[in-house]
Amino acid sequence: MCWILNQVQNDGYWEYGCGGASDSANGQIILINPETDGLIADIIHFLLKVSIKARGMFELPKNIYLMAIVSSLCMATSSLMVLVSGLLGSSLAPSASLATLPMASFIIATAVSTVPAAIIMRKVGRKSGFLLSIFIAFCGALCALLATVQANFLLFIFATLCFGFNLAFTQQGRFIIIENAQNPKQQADGLTLALLASLLGGFVGPQFGALGRDLIASPQGYAGSFLLLAILLVIAFVIMCIYEERGVAEAEKVSAERSLLSIIKQPSFILAAGTAATGYAVMTLVMTATPLSMVEMSGHSFNHATIVIQSHIVAMFLPSLLTGKLLKKGLRLSLIVAGLSCYLAVIAVAFSGQEVMHYWWALVLLGLGWNLLFMTATALLPETYEGDERFKAQAVNEFSVISAQALAAFSAGWILFNYQWEGVLKTALSISVAGAGFLGLYHKEAISCCREFINFRS
Repeated sequence: MCWILNQVQNDGYWEYGCGGASDSANGQIILINPETDGLIADIIHFLLKVSIKARGMFELPKNIYLMAIVSSLCMATSSLMVLVSGLLGSSLAPSASLATLPMASFIIATAVSTVPAAIIMRKVGRKSGFLLSIFIAFCGALCALLATVQANFLLFIFATLCFGFNLAFTQQGRFIIIENAQNPKQQADGLTLALLASLLGGFVGPQFGALGRDLIASPQGYAGSFLLLAILLVIAFVIMCIYEERGVAEAEKVSAERSLLSIIKQPSFILAAGTAATGYAVMTLVMTATPLSMVEMSGHSFNHATIVIQSHIVAMFLPSLLTGKLLKKGLRLSLIVAGLSCYLAVIAVAFSGQEVMHYWWALVLLGLGWNLLFMTATALLPETYEGDERFKAQAVNEFSVISAQALAAFSAGWILFNYQWEGVLKTALSISVAGAGFLGLYHKEAISCCREFINFRS
């Protein structure tokens, strides 16, 4: 029997088979009567429907699979930095308040590199630009290894700048997937696949932090973690070499490109960028402060912090299966409201205590809220530009989003050490409330603008 099945309803029965579902000669047929077969039938029905839905994931262009894998491998850099940058920073920095400077410099480098990344990829192509960024990240991993061995704080900051440059290109991965998709369904399936693949990077990064902590002798540890990261980046480089460059089709090009101002002043663009910026700012603020708060201030173990961060990353990407389906139904406003509601739940849970489970639940809800906001913003953005406009629209969007993320990362350590964990939560609450107010101002105009733009393109 095929493990990917087709489904039809026949005389009150659910009928499943490979090939043509109604033709029993094409394969074995399963008949399920939902009225008489009970709970077991319900479970089988559900599992088979999931199998059918997953079929779209295996019918995508090759470039989408390659981009999803490469992006997920590069994301290991980000998840490793989330876990170890604050801990290394608190040991290497001349002042405890500068503990999150490495994470902040990592994100600032990403923000500063977003526009150059778009320009480079427009000039030399997606493939060559991505290969360049992976090579620079590889050099950064070697510098980080040396910095940890020599206990050199400035060299570690330089390494984070290299990682940030690579992340600016990695963030473009979702747009590259959209460009390689042949229809809206492939776009949604491709984005879902990419976010699910990012679970690999989410697990590998923190795992490298734990496995490589004492692999190579160094004053504060983690030198071996960056050696493992360097090896992973070599693998990503090799896989990216298989990617086939795709030009913009003539039908996608616009005869007269609009000015940048006319693009970014659209309510739909403002809503997309504002939603993503809010999502990233709150997520980065709380996530960056969590390992420091757990290990340095609450006395929890490094292993507990690793589990919390890994669970957070799973919550960031695993809901993408459901989020993608809801986006296809047009529930964008509902998803934004749900994401902001999750952020409010994060603050409520985190205020209730500082045991491991409080951190765990708060970070899981934080990841879920980010997923809802991020995927909705990503789905909104392509409706604000056409053809070659995508480079400058994406660059401005990424710059605004990552600038908010950088400010959150830089302030996380200062707020934590001066106003404790409660100060971090109050700041996150303020950003979430501001995001809700922002949504109230722009969502109606944005929906109208999106409809007009879609009608214009059709």
